[in-house]
Amino acid sequence: MEGKPFLQGAIGLNLTSHQKLASHYEKYIEQSMQTIEKKFHPSILEDEELIRRAAFFVRNGAVSVTNYHPQDHQVDFTVRDVSNIDITYSILTDSFTCPCPMHKPCRHIASAVFYLYQQNSSLSTWISNWRSNADQAQLTLLRDERSPRSWDFLIDNFFRKFIANYPPSNFYLLEFAVNDLKIQIRKSRPFEREWQPIFDVYVDLCVLIKLWPYIEPFAETNMQSRVFYFLNEYMEELDDSLSQLASKPRLFSADKFYEEIMNRVHTFYFDTEYFLHYRKHVYLAFWDSLVTNKAKREKEVAYLEALEKTEDGVPLNIVLPYFYLTLSMMDKLLKAAEHMEPNQLLEWVEVCEKAIQFNNKEMANQLVRQILPHVSYYLNEVMQNPGRVMLIRRLELLFNSVQLESDELENLYKSFGTYGIQSYSSLLLKEKRYRDWMALHQSANSSLEYAEACGLAVVKEDAPEVLLPLYHHYAMRFINEKNRYSYKQAVRIWKKMKAIAKKSNEADYWNAYLENIRDKYRRLRALQQEIEKGNLPL
Repeated sequence: MEGKPFLQGAIGLNLTSHQKLASHYEKYIEQSMQTIEKKFHPSILEDEELIRRAAFFVRNGAVSVTNYHPQDHQVDFTVRDVSNIDITYSILTDSFTCPCPMHKPCRHIASAVFYLYQQNSSLSTWISNWRSNADQAQLTLLRDERSPRSWDFLIDNFFRKFIANYPPSNFYLLEFAVNDLKIQIRKSRPFEREWQPIFDVYVDLCVLIKLWPYIEPFAETNMQSRVFYFLNEYMEELDDSLSQLASKPRLFSADKFYEEIMNRVHTFYFDTEYFLHYRKHVYLAFWDSLVTNKAKREKEVAYLEALEKTEDGVPLNIVLPYFYLTLSMMDKLLKAAEHMEPNQLLEWVEVCEKAIQFNNKEMANQLVRQILPHVSYYLNEVMQNPGRVMLIRRLELLFNSVQLESDELENLYKSFGTYGIQSYSSLLLKEKRYRDWMALHQSANSSLEYAEACGLAVVKEDAPEVLLPLYHHYAMRFINEKNRYSYKQAVRIWKKMKAIAKKSNEADYWNAYLENIRDKYRRLRALQQEIEKGNLPL
């Protein structure tokens, strides 16, 4: 009966036995051949080379059966490559073990299957039929040249070879696979320069869409930060490709590609899941770069206004303000801004930046004032620490581009917390509020070096007496460290205070202050010695 052992024990077989073995498991060997046919494509150079090498092993007697285990339905082979490779073939499960480091199935596995297959069938005929697929594929490519279908065929082939057939077990391997994939696809770029930018954009988009299901599982692991880094890099490359394409004259013959691209962008944003922020970036980048037709934008607005779909509580029509701005629907834009949700601040920051890019500063001024009340909540409740500093720098650039009142800027910098001290210091120096500057750094427990970076020299020049409490604060911090090096640093601070007292004709005040310090810390002999060395009295 098929699949039952016809011999007992682990035994060696002669040539006649090999034919009987192949006949006994003919159906399973045929399934293994079908697996090889599906996993390798003749139009891919590396695949064609692997099949050719495997056939060479068989035809030159480099493949031999060493053992047959009938109870386990396993056959052991030895393949004479650079060194002897021992392979085990589990026939019923179509599985193999091979110690070589190559992707599986490798040429050794293929040669083992070929060896059994040729016992009762023509291996040459099979390879000839397999290669005929390449000719048909080439004909299809020629017939559909410069069509989305032909480029899809190319992308699918390489994606299957580098990723789909061998899903990477960790994210680093996936990154390497994507890099190799894009290098190989790039070799197929059109020769005509005018077609190259749209080819690059088409490939980047299609590869990203195909990658999406493979990326998501890694985002839930300890590789999350690496996943986001990869996506950020990918978005930058995609933006660069779009900029190149947008800067070139649009080809009439490329209309079908533009239409297909926008259809896929639409599906990617609205029908795909996970990483909404990145999908939104792709969606808006393509609309911004490729669609200039007003009617199409208005049609998209109508679709978005009727859309009620959400993802993780975020409405997908959150992109509407972008369309309102680009279509100069200012009333609708301002009305939407009035109903802004605090956790949507980042999306509105992007709209403000776009308004500035369009040189519409009046609108940017109005939108910024709608954003301002939500900054503190977003930074402290929504934004995670790693991205907070970058967002604050981004907000600073945005708010510096518009006209805000002094009290509005002050509230903004206060909402930044410790990250806003430098900007807040600049505002206080600009308004000559030196005592407030000193109080800010004293309450924030700033280091002397940081205070110097925030404009201490300006205060020292214009109002040196204001710095005395701050210098005293620094000196006390050094004393509390209770070591001679710190005492020397405290004396260095006191010398600065001495110079200020001398400049302000406050010798009596300074000497009394110094005497009080010496009396308070009279038990600290090392400190007393450093004070003596410092020649601090006036």
